[in-house]
Amino acid sequence: MYQLNLELPDWIDAFLAEHPAVISSMETQMRFVLDLTERNIREKTGGPFGAAVFEQESGKLVSVGVNVVVGQNCSAAHAEMMALMLAQKKIGHYDLGDARFPAHRLVTSGKMCAMCLGNVCWSGIKEVVSSAEPEDVERITGFDEGPTPPDYNDQLTLRGINLVPELLREQGKEVLQLYVDLHGQVYNATR
Repeated sequence: MYQLNLELPDWIDAFLAEHPAVISSMETQMRFVLDLTERNIREKTGGPFGAAVFEQESGKLVSVGVNVVVGQNCSAAHAEMMALMLAQKKIGHYDLGDARFPAHRLVTSGKMCAMCLGNVCWSGIKEVVSSAEPEDVERITGFDEGPTPPDYNDQLTLRGINLVPELLREQGKEVLQLYVDLHGQVYNATR
């Protein structure tokens, strides 16, 4: 029998204990995610990406994720993937958009790469709020964001997903630069 277990870093529980369980404003949610991302960088527990799933109306925090690709030896362990999978486990359903549950928002330190974009489309998320743009990620860090479609924003809209891009983009770029300044590993498998 095969089994897959992915874990977030040990410091996550202490980080969450320092923050409220409900964060109402979108901007404050993004500041929370950027703080989460910075902590992941400073702890040297993964790449410069963080994400969280919130109930869209109430602001209740459902789950968080940070990039743990290297530590977990799993190329799929991106922050958004971790946050979405943990949210689905928490509510006990694969579809975060199921009518039995409140609508959910994904807040992420960077607009999703090709893999995370696909997962968002199939996760049931109703809204995505992002900070840094893919070109920021590639230019500042050298990470490969993959073959995202040129009509990226429209693809989300077509699927009923509202996108709020570039929220606190300058701060998002500063977090990416911190990763570079602290000599974070860029682990593109094909480069």
